[in-house]
Amino acid sequence: MRRPQVLAACLVASAAGSAAAGGPGPGNAQGNTKTSKVTIETDPPGAKVYFNVKEDGEVCTTPCTVDAPIGETPIIVEAENRRSIIENLVVPRKTARPLRVSFNLRPAYGSLVIEGSDGATIKIDERAQGTAPRRFEDILAGAHHVVLERDGKKLYDEFVEVEVDADATVSVPRAAVPAAPVASPAPAVAAAREAPDRARGGPMVAVAAATDIGFRQFTYTNNLTPTRQRNDSEGGEVLTGASVELWPTALLFPGTLPGLSLYGRFQIGVNPQPVTVRDSVTGEMKPTSLTTSWRSWEISLRHRWTIAGAGTIEVGAGYTSDRYQFTTDGSMDGDAQRATVPDAAYKAVRIGGRASLRFGRFEPYIAAENRLVVSGGMMEHRYKLNTSVNGVQGALGAVIHLGHFEVRADASVTDYSWAFRYELSDDDKADGGSDLIERIGFSIGYVY
Repeated sequence: MRRPQVLAACLVASAAGSAAAGGPGPGNAQGNTKTSKVTIETDPPGAKVYFNVKEDGEVCTTPCTVDAPIGETPIIVEAENRRSIIENLVVPRKTARPLRVSFNLRPAYGSLVIEGSDGATIKIDERAQGTAPRRFEDILAGAHHVVLERDGKKLYDEFVEVEVDADATVSVPRAAVPAAPVASPAPAVAAAREAPDRARGGPMVAVAAATDIGFRQFTYTNNLTPTRQRNDSEGGEVLTGASVELWPTALLFPGTLPGLSLYGRFQIGVNPQPVTVRDSVTGEMKPTSLTTSWRSWEISLRHRWTIAGAGTIEVGAGYTSDRYQFTTDGSMDGDAQRATVPDAAYKAVRIGGRASLRFGRFEPYIAAENRLVVSGGMMEHRYKLNTSVNGVQGALGAVIHLGHFEVRADASVTDYSWAFRYELSDDDKADGGSDLIERIGFSIGYVY
């Protein structure tokens, strides 16, 4: 990894300027060379410690206890495949006990983007990693041996330097010819190849905690019995739960259909709300024995394609259940009240797609799907002749990628459209209805 010696030199210059002004830095005009014992620890251990600049030589390897100059001294802490730390070590003149300092050395990762050469087999450090084009996240910084092959011919065979928090791009011309055998790498490069490899052909499993805030508006069309079946408005319903996504081929057959995944989600309402109705005589809102009850779950099969390492296209199909229901105390009055509200349990086959663009760690997306409803719950049985319902959904959102962690936020609108056919003898009479559900969702998850 790169050693930021320029920053260290600036710190040294700053310390030297402080010393020249009579400050507490080492080597000041008054010749202060007093030291104090300092214990230095790192996570993980085994890091090299330098004072001032690296050219002055290594002070120790952590964990260690050293004599450090009193005052401010630039300190450099480095370990293989970890981010370097450069800051000032401040040692007070008087301490009740020996000073102890600790540093957390974070892993140093970058990204590797393979462009062009569609369908070519990718090998990173002699391990198969699927086919091109492809984007790899969380690659250890340093040199990696990248090979692209098609039909037994090498299209690319080079060592690629991956820098911290940056994209290293491999682009193969359309008319690429087999590359010559690569020479043995230098010792430093060979050591980098032996470092633990985290390059993968894609994720294998993702788990997330998800919370949605929902709003519902059910409106009847040409409602001839408004006292029997009322429009409904609900707001601030909170659903919470979890989602799991598995990439079975990545787990069992690496390199085969790496974009194929199985997705499952379950959420349940956590804040049932009391239902009130307007008195037809006084116009006042009266409480009822009803409370809202929401629940949602889904299981789907998806396939995602990465386009030039900068975007994705996804299609999927599955089964979903959205319940917008009401619970009662079981009394006759409660059952009668439930018959007047739009108690729906939508069980549907979903078919949809999603497209996204990647801007560094930020990935906005747009999604749409059609829902072929196979059951609508109690609402289906109010009319003797016929009822039918179907739904559509649209969503906008974004994902922030933070290494193995992902933070997601989105907003969706689902519209279930009802069509009714009634007889004159029916208690309920309307031509149709629209069940509009708006949801704002948040989730945080871990991807491996």
